[in-house]
Amino acid sequence: MKRSLKKLSALLLLMGLFVLTGCAAKETLPNEEVYQGKLDSYVEMLVGTDKESLDANLSNLQENYDDFEQQIALYPYIGGTGQKFDFTADAYLSLLKSYDANFDEFGDFVGLKEYEGGTTDKDGNVTYTAVYEFTDHDMRLALEFDKDNIITTVTMDPIYSKGEIAEKAALNTLIGMGSVFAVLILLAFIISLFRYVSVFENRGKKKAETEKAAAPVPAAAAPVEVAPADDLQLIAVITA
Repeated sequence: MKRSLKKLSALLLLMGLFVLTGCAAKETLPNEEVYQGKLDSYVEMLVGTDKESLDANLSNLQENYDDFEQQIALYPYIGGTGQKFDFTADAYLSLLKSYDANFDEFGDFVGLKEYEGGTTDKDGNVTYTAVYEFTDHDMRLALEFDKDNIITTVTMDPIYSKGEIAEKAALNTLIGMGSVFAVLILLAFIISLFRYVSVFENRGKKKAETEKAAAPVPAAAAPVEVAPADDLQLIAVITA
């Protein structure tokens, strides 16, 4: 019993260290205010665009994606301002698509809730995350910057409450189990029909045997009469 308690205490200690390590993963970046300003400006751009204009802009970019991608590659600066475009073509399209897909989930914009901070991977890419408050669901926005401070990856998700998460999980479980039971019931019904196959086969065999038994027997051929020997001689004489 004591050994079990010691093992449990050691396990809890390891879990605690793991949680603390995960919490400490965020780091203080030397130019953190730059990333904060970029995230704020993109969110302001999104919330300042109505749904109709957003859909039109997104549709236009999707239809002319190759031209848009080529334009960014050849002319990375916005007009004559000398300001570099911060996104790859895929990342910018992902930003618009994510916001458009969750437009009704967010509701009206309220303001910044918190900067969750940034992390740097082994390749020098920086991922900075912030949470913005909306009337229906808050938004968690994470942007990944490469070494040239170009955004290559966009992650945008609504933040749901524990009750909403539990409700969705229950609904998904119900749908999954319902689908499985529906398929099992269908399979059971199909298997139950197999017993009628032998019935139809036996009916077919009996019908064939009945038709065969009822068919008329063909009459025997009449015997061929052989002429007597005298008649044969007479025929031979006449023929000669």
